[in-house]
Amino acid sequence: MSTQSQSSSPRTLAFARRIDWPLVIFFALAYSIAWGTFGLMGLIAHRSGVDSAQSLMRMGESLQFEGASLIVPEWAIYLLTRLADFAFSIAGLIMIGIVSGRAGLAELCRRLLRWRVGWRWWMVALLPFALYGLATVVSGSLGSFTFTSATLGKILFSAEAGFLVYFFLRGAMGEELGLRGFALPRLQETMSPSRASAIIGVLWAGWHLPVLLGRDSVSIVIFLLLAFVLSFIFTWLFNGSGGSLLPVMVFHSFQNSEEIFEVLFPGLVGTDWELTSSVGLLVVGLLVGMMVWRQGAPRRRPRRAEGRAART
Repeated sequence: MSTQSQSSSPRTLAFARRIDWPLVIFFALAYSIAWGTFGLMGLIAHRSGVDSAQSLMRMGESLQFEGASLIVPEWAIYLLTRLADFAFSIAGLIMIGIVSGRAGLAELCRRLLRWRVGWRWWMVALLPFALYGLATVVSGSLGSFTFTSATLGKILFSAEAGFLVYFFLRGAMGEELGLRGFALPRLQETMSPSRASAIIGVLWAGWHLPVLLGRDSVSIVIFLLLAFVLSFIFTWLFNGSGGSLLPVMVFHSFQNSEEIFEVLFPGLVGTDWELTSSVGLLVVGLLVGMMVWRQGAPRRRPRRAEGRAART
């Protein structure tokens, strides 16, 4: 027994050394923050007479609490929804600070402010908007178009449909600082863009599972597939723009803000108009996935450089 333990120990140590522990910790931390918050929301919902954690989170995100007898203040619910949404970015900032220190955080800021990228990448970033427009045409709801000063304010600033809210307070800023700001560059140091995209796609899709509980199986499958293929599109955008986070975040914001079209075209409300855009995005994602797969593995750089950066 002692001999077996001694012979397996080197193999165990070699395996442990091959594991990228900062990445493991990053995803574990992001899952713990989001799923732990979801569990807490479920407890609050149960004691407040709300039917589910998902319903309570929707109330918090839209700031509409009518009819709910909450055991905590409304602002606390909203902060909990932001904590869940920002789990990946919080985990990313923590790990960048630990692994690369101030140099890594400075590089993240440069990625976040790098707006001088090729015009075609900005066009790609607007793709969700174009697909939603196509879906609106297919649904026959163009005639319901409405636009007023109140409409403008709603599509920019409202908690339900505001683009700026989706950019700064929802998924774009809440996820991309970690997923594409930390995980993607690190994964691409040692593997191909397609493999890095697949790993992030699976873990990103799985991260959403708690909020999908209670939905029908078809919508769950479509959501998970979209998250997976979006990972390849975001890798393509990130690499093509020279590592800028802005085109990725603009794409992410437009993808999440389908309510903008329901505000502009009220005829869409209550229909399954998004199915057209979802199918279109899946097709685009598969095509982009093949393009990313054909790309070779990036030039590797030693991890020791990060250690030096952390000590500066």
